[in-house]
Amino acid sequence: MLKQTLLVTALIGTTLASSAAFSGHGEKPHATPWSNFALENKIKAMPKGDALKGQKVHEQMMCNACHGEKGESPSRNYASLNGQTAEYTTKMMLDYRDGRRWEDYKQANIMVKLAKAMDDQQIADVAAFYASNPSTVWDIETQPVTAKIDRLVRKGDVSRMIVPCASCHGAHGEGKGITPAIAGQVPEYFVRTMKAYQTKHRKNDVAEGMAQFTHDLTSDEIQALADYYATLNK
Repeated sequence: MLKQTLLVTALIGTTLASSAAFSGHGEKPHATPWSNFALENKIKAMPKGDALKGQKVHEQMMCNACHGEKGESPSRNYASLNGQTAEYTTKMMLDYRDGRRWEDYKQANIMVKLAKAMDDQQIADVAAFYASNPSTVWDIETQPVTAKIDRLVRKGDVSRMIVPCASCHGAHGEGKGITPAIAGQVPEYFVRTMKAYQTKHRKNDVAEGMAQFTHDLTSDEIQALADYYATLNK
């Protein structure tokens, strides 16, 4: 894994050596938070993605070193991207590029640099590539889905102002548009993401909606949801 990271870092360093787009080490750009209107217009203005060209971008930029041959994470350290909606992947790359997603520079610097090295067409292409591949179904040992978790997924919890997961992410975790697919996601990544929203270390979602919905979830509930979606076939 260290060898892969060093290779990716070396490639990105070469790509950006003569680029003025990236200034300073760990210097966070001042990006305007998304509004629903601004995000919708930006996604509509993006070029049409080509999955075959996106596969080449995936390979040339060495995305496969961390995210696998087709976006399926080969380890529990990185997100799976296969089966993800093209719009959501596009949003994530734009957020990395512009500085909206910047939870921890030491962890995210590779993604920040990759995003800055890619133009809109490359982002659209690689997003189309991931969307063209089926999601992963993780073979992990899980506890039976409890009535409480089933309720959180399908009905939410009005007493804690938690909307049902399915209302945004779909009945099968398939996602739609800029709302991400979460079926087949790496459970460890799912947990880290929920914790980042909960503590407001990650706040690139529109109006910080996820921070509100995750605020009162317990660690056990987050883990149970992670296991539920990891084994869900959308």
